[in-house]
Amino acid sequence: MRTYLLLFTISACALYAEEAPVITPSSLSAPATTTIQNPLTPGKNLWRASIVTLGVANVMDVHSSWGKHELNSTLSGPTGTFGRQGALIKLGFQGGLVGLEYLITRGHPTGKLYRKLAFINFGATALIGGVAAHNYTIPRQ
Repeated sequence: MRTYLLLFTISACALYAEEAPVITPSSLSAPATTTIQNPLTPGKNLWRASIVTLGVANVMDVHSSWGKHELNSTLSGPTGTFGRQGALIKLGFQGGLVGLEYLITRGHPTGKLYRKLAFINFGATALIGGVAAHNYTIPRQ
């Protein structure tokens, strides 16, 4: 349990870490004058929070499923239980989703896009969290 709390604390700290402002010369004729641009787009912190909650929900799902019979044949190991193979596949899906969202937002960082992706992530968090809550009610074999 301490590992999960540590993971959540580190994720929360990374979420609220301040980004350094970007300083660019305003023109070539007056290089001493600089302008400061804020690199944060509205909705970016909401998107970051949704990624953290999705990661925590996946960790809780892995924890609640470990060693139990797995109905999904893709995630089950040779004995039919959830284990290392299933956890690595779930980790790959999570990393792929976050990587895809990063690539999408890298080219077009608008607040509307960040909010839409956050909505999708929070929906997936609710679904995975519900599955994890159900898994905790099932006894281990």
